[in-house]
Amino acid sequence: MNLAHTLATLHSGQTETSIADTAMTEKLAKPLRIAVLLGDAVNLDSHSAQVLGRFTERERVQICAADANQSTDHEPSVYEQSSLTALLGQATTAIEQGKLVELKFNDGNLPQSLHLLDGLTAAKLRLHAHAFIAGFAAGNEATGGANAGVANAAAVANTAAVANKALGAAKRSPAQTVQHQMVANTLNEACIALRQGVTALAARTQAPLYGKEGENQQTGYWFSDQHQARVLCLNLVAKTSNQTDESRNLSQSLVLTQGTQVIAPKALVDENKLFVPISGDNIDSLIAQVLQLVNTVENGVGLHADFRAEQLKTWFERYDANAPLALVLMAASSDDLKLEAKAMLTALESDAIRHHGQHFKTPAGSCFTARPLGDAGLTFVYPGVGTVYANMFNNLHEYFPALYHQLEREGDLSAMLQSPQIYAADVKTAASMSLSQQAISGVGASYLFTKLLTQVFNIKPKMALGYSMGEAAMWASLDVWQTPHAMIKATENSNIFNHAISGELTAVHRAWQLKDNESIVWNSFVVRTDSNEIKALLPEFPRAYLAIIQGDTCVIAGCETSCKALLAKLGKRGIAANRVTAMHTAPAMLVHGQVQDFYTQALKAEAQDSPIRFISAAQTAPVAVDSDSIGRAIADTFCSPLDFSALIQNATEQGARLFVEVGADRQTSTLIDKIGHAHAGQSTENATTAAIACNAKGADAITSLLKCLAQLISHRIPLSLAPLITPLSANAAPLSSAVSPKGEPQ
Repeated sequence: MNLAHTLATLHSGQTETSIADTAMTEKLAKPLRIAVLLGDAVNLDSHSAQVLGRFTERERVQICAADANQSTDHEPSVYEQSSLTALLGQATTAIEQGKLVELKFNDGNLPQSLHLLDGLTAAKLRLHAHAFIAGFAAGNEATGGANAGVANAAAVANTAAVANKALGAAKRSPAQTVQHQMVANTLNEACIALRQGVTALAARTQAPLYGKEGENQQTGYWFSDQHQARVLCLNLVAKTSNQTDESRNLSQSLVLTQGTQVIAPKALVDENKLFVPISGDNIDSLIAQVLQLVNTVENGVGLHADFRAEQLKTWFERYDANAPLALVLMAASSDDLKLEAKAMLTALESDAIRHHGQHFKTPAGSCFTARPLGDAGLTFVYPGVGTVYANMFNNLHEYFPALYHQLEREGDLSAMLQSPQIYAADVKTAASMSLSQQAISGVGASYLFTKLLTQVFNIKPKMALGYSMGEAAMWASLDVWQTPHAMIKATENSNIFNHAISGELTAVHRAWQLKDNESIVWNSFVVRTDSNEIKALLPEFPRAYLAIIQGDTCVIAGCETSCKALLAKLGKRGIAANRVTAMHTAPAMLVHGQVQDFYTQALKAEAQDSPIRFISAAQTAPVAVDSDSIGRAIADTFCSPLDFSALIQNATEQGARLFVEVGADRQTSTLIDKIGHAHAGQSTENATTAAIACNAKGADAITSLLKCLAQLISHRIPLSLAPLITPLSANAAPLSSAVSPKGEPQ
């Protein structure tokens, strides 16, 4: 069956609707539910393709939108052209009869298609739709004889009226809908717009709505309220005229809701992000393989200007995860790859690498270590408050859409990352976040990266620790607390974080015995000095506190005037943090009981069987995995001065060797490196340590992640390479979404 012929429309007065639209009025009394699947090979997974392929020719309807716009006799007018809503009206009849409708059109020179079928039928067939059509409407507004201002006003009013009609038919509220207007002068252009809308919903980003212009835009993730499907109202407008020169504005509105299928992920490795893992039994073996790669590139065999990631498969297939040594070459082009390979050869042949085991790393990310640390001491490190930043890793969802889909089903992803502040149009908004907002967002970032490393790349830490608030992030992220997402609302409304140790600092008022009307000017300063020098002066400044010891620097906090006076007496210059928090100072002990109660949480049933050893700054031995011990350890850490240097030394004594910072930025990794260099060999024999960050402010999020993975490979950490060479399937377990009988996301 083919509906490529032109569908007629009626003209009556100032408004015009198609025969199909009129016939659909009664049907649209209840919302439509037409499942839409993207038809391209990249996004149509094998299961969906097999199911759709089982529809017989009698059960299929094919609509060729490009053909419908062709006319050999004369220039087509609006009365002769098919509108998208008219075609959908007729297609709906076929869909209600259980038929599969395939909409074919061209996007530039590229043929495209969309598969449409009944939503309930799709659910029964276990098909994951990219989106659903929930309603549509159309109308024409005659503007002949009117001046430009009146005509524009009429066009706007007509578009709004049609949109409201479509939303009414779909039973969707305008307040919960994103509306987007696009120009579509032909049926083919309208189909392109429909595909862009479906893609935007499946990708959970509005960038596809802007077509080619949106390809290079990092518009970020399209956050939605928890358990609320995204709703998009596409408003398509076309300016047309007939033989009497009467201008008319054709308006069409389609209401789309998100489906359970997410877009195919972007490739982590491509021609602009080359990643070559090479393993071997010894350095000579590695040299031979790198030479082979250099010869291959220079001879132009397999690697050339239009290099594609699939050509790397040979190297991934040759890679042996059990080999004692491995290196990784990273580059932004095949020419750069040659330079990286030659730099690696020079390093491999050097005495520093061969005989002294020095680590080699280039700015591009290529790396090798002759003395891998292995996974026995693999330790996840969770950063504290203040590391989050505006627009942090805002393109990560494009590469891991299924992970984001999973996280938003498990909890309120927007609240977890504090998206209104972090992803605000004004980047200054993130800098003005309150302590509770920073705490929530920091834990959220750590939670996201933990799931990315452990679920997607199958990296399993042996130990874990946190810097200050990072201890809470540790318990929330590593499958210990039963309901970590419930902590978001609790933290937002917490008297502790909003009033006692931040905000008006009520705990400090009590400690200093101030009157209610007496104000406090609080600040903290980072100063490079020995902690003992500060401790010697503290009795002279009772309202200044040594809050944190971290390598060769310390943090003092308290009354700003007292802190500045202490710094002056030290003869040191401090860097003001301009952050109001009394955490790790004496006044915080006044809320110790409240903090302990706050963090005494129910645990998951399997938490006590966790193979991870959890290290706290509050004690030497690992923390017992029970609610009371965890709550007490967090309270002891938060309410006492933090000696991060001692925490890292203690972890090293217990076997920690490779520290991986799990969260936003790399501040904690920098501190650990400094602490490691300062204390190397002092307390533990052969206690070589290294710190790696999986994110860095100011750097591309994917490049930073790849650099982290490269270093883990060089240290022989077991991990899955599958996501690097084969984009994750949107429906691959355990990240798939379930389909309810009604096809709603779960």
